[in-house]
Amino acid sequence: MDRIIVRSAAVRILFVVILVLVALAGSAHAAPLQPADARPSDARLAGALFTPTRTNEGIDWSAHWVLTPDAAADIEGGAKRVVRFALPLADGESLEPTFGVVPVLEGGHVVGVLVDRAGLDSRTVRAVVHQRARRDGTIRLDAPVGAGSALQIIDGDLGAGTRLEVETGRLLERGVGHVAPPGTSHAAREEARRLTRYGARVTGAPLYVRGDDVKAASGLSATIVTARARGRGGWVALGVIFTALVGALLFAMRKLRHAASVERADALLAADLDALEGGGLPGGAR
Repeated sequence: MDRIIVRSAAVRILFVVILVLVALAGSAHAAPLQPADARPSDARLAGALFTPTRTNEGIDWSAHWVLTPDAAADIEGGAKRVVRFALPLADGESLEPTFGVVPVLEGGHVVGVLVDRAGLDSRTVRAVVHQRARRDGTIRLDAPVGAGSALQIIDGDLGAGTRLEVETGRLLERGVGHVAPPGTSHAAREEARRLTRYGARVTGAPLYVRGDDVKAASGLSATIVTARARGRGGWVALGVIFTALVGALLFAMRKLRHAASVERADALLAADLDALEGGGLPGGAR
């Protein structure tokens, strides 16, 4: 009888443990935001770095968000904070939950990550975002970018000469070896690299963005361009430049020939006038 009671109690304890494990697994998958009065506040970012790895489906982004010292101190003290994205993840995009870092859902979309002390490495929060390339070969660049005004780095180098090419416009301008918002100083770029430990490479691949700008533009897109495609574009550009140079030389030669003809005509006219004044005939005739 005692054995039956012990076995029954052991079965009940095992059942309770299984229920607890299932509940923990479900809570680790995603963390819906709580009522407004109980919501964790947003963590402020000092910078971020997003490093891509190309896959058969699109891009896997290794995201490194660097918090401000105050935000990191709050989490170290036991508080939970939300690293909010500039824009929610789109359909077909997902975020891998890790220990201490889980997706935050609003309206069925991932809008950020909830971070506790276990997910903080000094001031850095890490996660992986999976993005799918569109049928036209473009990729969203706004999904992992954190909200706010902090300057963040998207590394567009995909290896083997392949990289992400973004269209520049009102929000971005191309510099020597980088793309950044207009007016971004060298010191600001250096600080962004220092915070994220991003190696300075003059490849044209680093893209500096701010979450506020990405949100205002409703997202940014880039095209995956291989080294061969860039080489073809380079040859086309060289051909256009060569054609323009040849056209300019021909135009200059025509102008010089015309100027020479005018000078020769002026010389002949002057000679004829001199002959008339000297009593001779024009052209040296007697």
